Amino acid sequence: MYTKKQYIFATSLNLKETCNNLFKGNHSFNILLTVAFLSYLIIYGYDGLVLGLNIFSFTFFLYRFILSIIGLNGDKDSHSKLDYSEDLPRYCVLLPMRNEPLPVVKALIENMQKINYPKDKLDIVMLVDIDDDYLNDIRGLEKPNYFRILSSEASFPFTKPKVCNLGLITTDAEFVTVYDAEDAPEPDQLLKVLYKFKDEDVSCVQCRLNYNNKKPNWLAKFFNLEYLTWFSLTIVGLDKVQGQNAVIPLGGTSQHLRVDELVEMGGWDAVNVTEDCDLGIRLARQGKRTVISDSVTQEIAVEELKHFIPQRTRWQMGFMVTYINQCKSPIKLMRELGFGGMLHFMFSIFGNFMNPLITPLLFIIFIRSYFFGYGGETYLEVLPHITLIGNFILIVATHLIASIKFQKGKFWYMSILQPFYYLIQVITVHRAVYKLITAPYKWEKTAHVAEGE
Repeated sequence: MYTKKQYIFATSLNLKETCNNLFKGNHSFNILLTVAFLSYLIIYGYDGLVLGLNIFSFTFFLYRFILSIIGLNGDKDSHSKLDYSEDLPRYCVLLPMRNEPLPVVKALIENMQKINYPKDKLDIVMLVDIDDDYLNDIRGLEKPNYFRILSSEASFPFTKPKVCNLGLITTDAEFVTVYDAEDAPEPDQLLKVLYKFKDEDVSCVQCRLNYNNKKPNWLAKFFNLEYLTWFSLTIVGLDKVQGQNAVIPLGGTSQHLRVDELVEMGGWDAVNVTEDCDLGIRLARQGKRTVISDSVTQEIAVEELKHFIPQRTRWQMGFMVTYINQCKSPIKLMRELGFGGMLHFMFSIFGNFMNPLITPLLFIIFIRSYFFGYGGETYLEVLPHITLIGNFILIVATHLIASIKFQKGKFWYMSILQPFYYLIQVITVHRAVYKLITAPYKWEKTAHVAEGE
């Protein structure tokens, strides 16, 4: 079990930069941004709006495309790993789950048993809340002796990072990672990650995530291509461009860290619904090194919009929460990240939700220009058309490159349709704004099913 002190740690009450009081504190940076934007509109009017929004949107997609091109070289140590040995360090594997059906749990246990690592050096922690619908059934499942169940109190916050903090603070391992309930990591992943940790400057290793449904429908194919592009190209480019304290929004799974360093940092922010993104920024702010590994963890993509929309809403809201919270000390943020890091922070975090937020305005501008003419500067009449076509080409090209490089062109045709998938995300980001205002700490859990069900 755990002590009261450990539970306080788990709820991030001792984390200085927690987003627990999100709307309190210093918001001068965003207030100044808002005032500057409104002043710009007053001075330049509709012409300024057309110019500003179109340049911002095109620059965002161009930024993503350039990062993906830079990331084409991939991981130079992709096949390097430590030898299997009884002298390997103790490793903690956290498995957060909430009301997961037994077939999902059984498949997870089987996937964890395939990990190629000395079993007596593994501490596999099944994090199941005390009020979980399947807790008693999970206790009754046959499990190896290096598995243990740790149950959290049924109290605020009801989040994945809270239970992960409990696992973190109760392990005696040297390294820790997190896998979601439907994850199937490559068997040698821990050995490959430990090779990266031979460099003492490395604090975090993010492995590639890939959705690989056996019989994917259209939504799962979109998901697969999106994740393939992001984890195999884009964040690899982020790592290569920035160097030491790279600003990299981590994935929610297969992030590997040193236990002592993570505890010293205060663990994950228990009230942030994208604790992974937040941790990536905090690592960068403290000058810690995050690197990318080509080791792959397979996941199962949601195949229904009723599950996709809440999941993507949570992700988008989490980016907003992270951005707002990190910007409460803008001068300190700039000093810690540097000018280049600050630009990457703005594009990777702010741009990630702001670009889909302004997309409806961009369509309104385009429709007005196309059907009703502009009546102003000639180049501003043409600019919406250039942006629309340019964004389409950049989105398609980025995903097509990923498909060809990593899947030999499998589902290549989905890259042509990827801009329409982006429009679904436009819906979720506006829903995220509503959730940010009404329930910023509510975790909209993703429903998981075992393959074949």
